[in-house]
Amino acid sequence: MKHPVAERGFSLVEIIITIVIIAIALTAAISGWGTIARHSSDVMWQTRISYLGQAYLEEILSRPYDELTPLGGSPACSPCTPQGSFGPDGGEVRSTFDDVDDYHGLSESAVGLFNELVTSGGIASYRGYQVDVSVTYAGSQVGITNELVKQVTVTVTPPQNTGQSPVNFSALRGNY
Repeated sequence: MKHPVAERGFSLVEIIITIVIIAIALTAAISGWGTIARHSSDVMWQTRISYLGQAYLEEILSRPYDELTPLGGSPACSPCTPQGSFGPDGGEVRSTFDDVDDYHGLSESAVGLFNELVTSGGIASYRGYQVDVSVTYAGSQVGITNELVKQVTVTVTPPQNTGQSPVNFSALRGNY
């Protein structure tokens, strides 16, 4: 005589517990995916910010130290341009800036960097970026005569819809 095989399924409690566990796991997975999707473009924004900061610093630091510094940089200017006189000299525009401190107070849309390269008004992917430049004497910060070193600070502000904060880039330029 054969014994009947008892078939056993899942109870209602086991099914409900399984559904709750799956729901919790899916909620966590979808939440994580949303965070990843929201921040997937951060690297692109940060790369553009870094490129702009570097490009502006390179342009500024390639200029002579001061109006009063002789060609070749030696001997150092004495006296140098007073800090209160930093900024464009009479009639100068960005394309004619000829020394580091002419850039002091420059505030422009980042496409200004590219306007000379692209006649259509700059490179579209850099629209919305703002660049501000400050130049100060910094010799006392490094323990030498104040007028021998200028600190250039470039602040790049990304478009407001990126969620990124402004970033400062700074470099020292010696009178040599």
